[in-house]
Amino acid sequence: MINRLRADFQLTIITLFAACTVFLILPFAVYRFLIGQHVAGIVDSTIVVGISGAAIYAWRTGDTRRSGFFLVAVTTIGTTIAAMILGVAGVFWMYTTLLANFFLVDRRVAAMFTALALLVLALHGKAFQSTPQLISFVVTASLVSVFAYIFAARAETQRIQLEGLATQDPLTGVDNRRAMEQELQIAVETFKRSHAACGLVMLDLDHFKRVNDSHGHEAGDQVLVAFAALIRKSTRKVDRLFRFGGEEFVLLLPGTDVAGLRYVTANLRGRIAAELLGPSGPVTSSLGAAALRPGEDWPTWLARVDAALYRAKDGGRNCAVVDDGEALVAP
Repeated sequence: MINRLRADFQLTIITLFAACTVFLILPFAVYRFLIGQHVAGIVDSTIVVGISGAAIYAWRTGDTRRSGFFLVAVTTIGTTIAAMILGVAGVFWMYTTLLANFFLVDRRVAAMFTALALLVLALHGKAFQSTPQLISFVVTASLVSVFAYIFAARAETQRIQLEGLATQDPLTGVDNRRAMEQELQIAVETFKRSHAACGLVMLDLDHFKRVNDSHGHEAGDQVLVAFAALIRKSTRKVDRLFRFGGEEFVLLLPGTDVAGLRYVTANLRGRIAAELLGPSGPVTSSLGAAALRPGEDWPTWLARVDAALYRAKDGGRNCAVVDDGEALVAP
């Protein structure tokens, strides 16, 4: 549960919002019924049920977009109706709603709900004791919404930048090991549902240490950058390349079975040997590959790929080995 919240920022926002609002609004719903304000009590209860349902839906399906939209719709409509029924006492809840909306859905959608709520309350007018009070609310609510819009936009930009730094290799621009582990887990879960084939390849540059020792780490870095660019150019858009560590890379190939892995690894090995140049000449690579098996977790899958890679190295390097035991050795 904790790991899922850490991995899904939007789910975290929905969960925290739901927990806080249900905890705070439920006592008011009970109080409304006790003092005879049944309509207001029904509105509060509806908000609680709607928020709880949206949060449960988000957890079960992972669809935070629809859940967020539903939360915004329920809370905005609910608090608007409450303000119309309770007057100024209900208006105060609008500020919380307006702030939360910009973090639950796209900012343009939140702005639309905000504008509609303020328009309805302004046209209704009975929630306020005087026109100056109405004008003050509209102005302050608008300012709160503007600041919420700006803050949400800034927070989203910073979150994306931080996620990029946390999951991207700064040298080659491909995803790093942390991102790889997340994607492999997703691939395993997808395989359980759809049983669609999925392949994994580990690539290791042959004798790469010699490049660093003879020509320096800057020359080695240039080879790694060129290698990553060549792999991305030679694979599909749906394929994912990760830097596993040092000169080792991992390639995730959705929809690829054992036969497909034989073709892909042979093609990649040949292109690397023909096109990748280091300061001393051509650079080759050893490859190990395996297709995901039913009931297998990603560490076991990755271990089989790693074992295949070691077999390729033991076989003389500049070759590819698929886990079924057949070696595709360079001519």
